[in-house]
Amino acid sequence: YIRRGRLNGQPAALIAVYQLPGSNAINAMKAATKLMEEMKGRFPADLDYVTSLDTTLAVSAGIKEIVKTLVEALILVVIVVFVFLQSFRATLIPLLAVPVALVGCFMIFPLLGFSINTLSLFGLVLAIGLVVDDAIVVVEAVEQHIERGLSPRDASLKAMEEVSGPVVAIALIMAAVFIPTAFIPGITGRMYQQFAVTIAVSVLISAFNALTLSPALSALLLRPRHETRGPLGVFFRGFNRAFNRVMGGYLHGSRFLIRKATVAVLLLLAGAGVAGLMGLRLPRGFVPEEDQGYVYANVQLPLAASLDRTAAVNDKLDAIFKTQPGIKYYTGVAGFSLLSLVTTTYNAFYFITLEDWDA
Repeated sequence: YIRRGRLNGQPAALIAVYQLPGSNAINAMKAATKLMEEMKGRFPADLDYVTSLDTTLAVSAGIKEIVKTLVEALILVVIVVFVFLQSFRATLIPLLAVPVALVGCFMIFPLLGFSINTLSLFGLVLAIGLVVDDAIVVVEAVEQHIERGLSPRDASLKAMEEVSGPVVAIALIMAAVFIPTAFIPGITGRMYQQFAVTIAVSVLISAFNALTLSPALSALLLRPRHETRGPLGVFFRGFNRAFNRVMGGYLHGSRFLIRKATVAVLLLLAGAGVAGLMGLRLPRGFVPEEDQGYVYANVQLPLAASLDRTAAVNDKLDAIFKTQPGIKYYTGVAGFSLLSLVTTTYNAFYFITLEDWDA
């Protein structure tokens, strides 16, 4: 008698499910749906239920898109590594470091209390491109010694004497960049914690791979390189010519800037100034705005307005929502406002669910 629920303009009994702190939203929604399906078997023949608002749909869609991006990033890494190493055997070694690093991250997650969510998955997307770097360094060093006449085993031993230090240094530097982010206080630090730790852990695991697995695979798989024939050989030769020209220009510019230190410093300051101006002009916000698939509407009548008067306003709003394209459900509660969480006769609130993104 103090609240009146309605769904798409028809009387309805509304049930709100709130997530407990620290719980998994998607698992909570699955459990609630399972419970309602079990209860539906005991409903009268003319009674049914719908989920008029599911706030986890945006989370599920985001995870799905990130998983898609994860696969795309892996494919791009395969293509780029193969184009530069120009050998199936050499390409296989860095690529094997990817699943080892990702599985290693998943093993660490429970120990740190992390879960697979949009932040950790986004960190894995970036980590895919980072975890192959150390293995590529090892493969290049081993191939260089094989071309000088050493056997794959001796070339691997010799290469590790040269690149072990740089590999460890790279891993520590990368970890030093991301690990401090995990100690940022407040909710901002909590949001960046999983992202930063995911990348740091994956980089450290990739360094361990480069010191152990990569040299062993190099000794087993690498062979003296022969000239590639056919269309692939034509592509590789053209790519190498273009790459050598770009590399020559880069080296020429580097030698010039080394001799002209003043010019290099001025360019650095100009770049920093441009970056600073761009940072000042970019819009600021806590998190980027995204389409969540639903909107809220609050109804405020004069103080002490009766519940019947509020319900009459709801009737008018229902007629408006009914004619609006793109609205799937509009759930109204007369006598309640989510803004104040207070039951009053002069308030009403609407949960408006839009059509699916893919519809």
